[in-house]
Amino acid sequence: MLNGLVELIAFLVTLGILVTFHEWGHFYAARKLGVKVLRFSVGFGKPLWKKIGKDGVEYVVAGIPLGGYVKMLDEREAEVSEALLPQAFNRQPLWKRNIIVLAGPVANFVLAIIAFWMMFMMGVISLKSELGTITPGSLAAKSGLMAGDQIVEIDGEKVVDWEDTQFALARRMGDEQPINITVLRGSKEKALVIDTKLWTYDDRRPDLLKSLGMKPARPQVVLGEVVDDMPASHAGLKPGDQVVKVDDLLLEGWQEFTELISQSSGRTLSLTVVRNGDEEIVSVTPQKTDDGYKIGAGLEREYYSSFYEERLIVKKYDVLPAFYASIERFWDMIGLTVTFIKKLILGEVSTKSLGGPLAIAEGAGSSARGGLVIFLGFLGMISVNLGLINLLPIPVLDGGHLLFNIMEAIKGKPLSEATQEYGMRIGMVLVLGLMAIAIINDFARL
Repeated sequence: MLNGLVELIAFLVTLGILVTFHEWGHFYAARKLGVKVLRFSVGFGKPLWKKIGKDGVEYVVAGIPLGGYVKMLDEREAEVSEALLPQAFNRQPLWKRNIIVLAGPVANFVLAIIAFWMMFMMGVISLKSELGTITPGSLAAKSGLMAGDQIVEIDGEKVVDWEDTQFALARRMGDEQPINITVLRGSKEKALVIDTKLWTYDDRRPDLLKSLGMKPARPQVVLGEVVDDMPASHAGLKPGDQVVKVDDLLLEGWQEFTELISQSSGRTLSLTVVRNGDEEIVSVTPQKTDDGYKIGAGLEREYYSSFYEERLIVKKYDVLPAFYASIERFWDMIGLTVTFIKKLILGEVSTKSLGGPLAIAEGAGSSARGGLVIFLGFLGMISVNLGLINLLPIPVLDGGHLLFNIMEAIKGKPLSEATQEYGMRIGMVLVLGLMAIAIINDFARL
């Protein structure tokens, strides 16, 4: 219930910021270029709040948050008095109309850069791209990758952490060309090749590392304090014990271990424990407490601190370097999104990869729970996507209006109203179709 509320609030905040910036771009450009704005609306449908500003513009917050619009004076929509004709949108020269149309996506790009800039000034924490376990028989295993390898280069691009690695792999989704990967093994670099011809992944929730058979290095489950007169001490567990399995499940980290205990409902668990190099099986029955089921054992904090200190990377910069880093991240996101759209059009990536409102809500909620830095990264990514999608040459989108303007420039006169209306209908069908696919995918992910 609480997670759902967090996701809803984060979703509304995210969309509110994105839509407001986008429409503000159109609004600002129109006002600066002498076009009269009648309404600035965040959301569609019935107004929840509205106010007439001192500038004569009606400001509206409407009930359907999936977009917004700026209504300008236009003879094609209503009769315009003789005195106001110079302020009508349709009376403006082509270059002015193009600027007004482009201003929305540009505002989203500016928002993305600002979000990334703030993120890098606050500091992005990540881990070195060191491999943990490699799934036997996987593409990663067949390539020769081994646990303990640190990935330092993918397809000639330097990588230092798992974020870089995920970006580089995401660009290769849908490809069948081999992935060239360089790892640091001990003190020497080794070049390896991953054959992607049999690369398969869940289109709706692609976990690229898992699909290749890689898992990031994670600290082992090493026990620290063992509380007297609790199930762990009764079972003979000791500080320094390493728990590698719960029943037949190989553990990946402390969080998974504690979740298995809390979800046990008091059922006796069989723990595989390594002590002084020897394995032994220990049975433990979690005890119900006010905070759920517990065994009375904590993690070995010194070991955990040491593990992360050796692998932690903090990307935190002063104002100017942070700005340069934000520009670099912005172009990375542009390249990744353009590549994805191209592969989607060519059929190299499934339409199942598309996400709709629920996917955005889930991403917004999880990023909000992760803190402001992670939320800023998510906001910047979605803002780039929104800006680029609006530039697609589909009528009803900003790119469709630009397409009409280009055709007008070629013809030397505007397209007929009937042609534009027909184009708008086709565009509406395309957009609604894509939204339907995205929403269906959202529910399929549930």
